[in-house]
Amino acid sequence: MTGVAAALAAYITGDRLTEDAAEPVVWAAVTFVATVGLVILLEEKTGLIG
Repeated sequence: MTGVAAALAAYITGDRLTEDAAEPVVWAAVTFVATVGLVILLEEKTGLIG
């Protein structure tokens, strides 16, 4: 859920700041991957997942 929220925020921000149509989609995709990766890493380090 956190990754989706971060991706949506990045898309909205990118849509407001850039004129290119594809750039906000790239921002959202990169933000989603980075956020989900960070959450999984933190869950592993804290022992919340396997």
